[in-house]
Amino acid sequence: MPIDIPEKKFELARNTLLEQDIIKVNITEEDTAEKKLIEEDTKSKKIVVLSGVSLENFCKLRAEARKFKIYIRLVKGEIIVYETPSPVHSFTTGYLSNLIGAWSNYLDVGGELDMTVSHDTEYISDIVIEPIQPLQPGQQQLGPAPPGSVPMPRMIIEVGRYESIGSLHSLAKEYFSNSTQTNLIQVYLSIKIFPRQSAGTAAMVAMIYLRDNQIPGQNRPNASMITVQNTQPNLVISFGTAPLHQESIDIINSTGIRNYRFIGFLQPEDIACTNAGMPNYQIDIPSNLLFNGFPGGVPQGTPNNLNIDLWEVQQRILRHLVSA
Repeated sequence: MPIDIPEKKFELARNTLLEQDIIKVNITEEDTAEKKLIEEDTKSKKIVVLSGVSLENFCKLRAEARKFKIYIRLVKGEIIVYETPSPVHSFTTGYLSNLIGAWSNYLDVGGELDMTVSHDTEYISDIVIEPIQPLQPGQQQLGPAPPGSVPMPRMIIEVGRYESIGSLHSLAKEYFSNSTQTNLIQVYLSIKIFPRQSAGTAAMVAMIYLRDNQIPGQNRPNASMITVQNTQPNLVISFGTAPLHQESIDIINSTGIRNYRFIGFLQPEDIACTNAGMPNYQIDIPSNLLFNGFPGGVPQGTPNNLNIDLWEVQQRILRHLVSA
């Protein structure tokens, strides 16, 4: 069944994303009513342009959406506009992909992978990490995957330049569902990048989610770990060169995260991320999570943790982040 391409809605949705960075656009009077509806959806952390869309029609709409420089996903039959391409998004995902790929020859790292999480929901993941058995010297190339097989990543990374914190947070529920493509995912990491300010500073937030979401008890180093819902962040780190705006702090607190698991540069008096190796600005992903279900377990010689130094991420973001 043919589907009408919502060109005007795509354009208005893109303008709405840009306006969230204080970039004003001119719209005609006849656009005002439709734009108001889009802005109301934005307050609920999503921009919906179409409803009742099938997976088949979503695939057709994706190609059209790229003409308007927007990224879309299908969520319960709704077309959601959530991001627009930018250099900082591209280079941040590129850096993280290269970092993880160089860390282990047993990990396959891909970008913009279609993740079908249900019959009416499909995401396009920024970075996916899946364990593989590398070829040995002299070994012939492996044959193609069996018909019907799909990638089954253990870790997902999403980078949001224009996508809201609320939108990034909402993905955890589906990424930890038990669909064919998601049932082995153990880790979801989101990176939210805020606009560069006039002083050249910018706020940034990393939010880490675990399928088996256990956190230490506060001020009880010898106490047993506490299990919390995996739709709540395990750890949130503000690692930019500017403290977070109170509205962003309120949104993160509304996710249910324990206050002692929300750290970093939150207020002007906090210690900012200014050098490599600062303890509060490290993300350590246990290797056993990345190799969950891998034959033989974690490969011999693999470090116990994959380390992501957020100062290194911050520096690459600042290099490519354009002022609002």
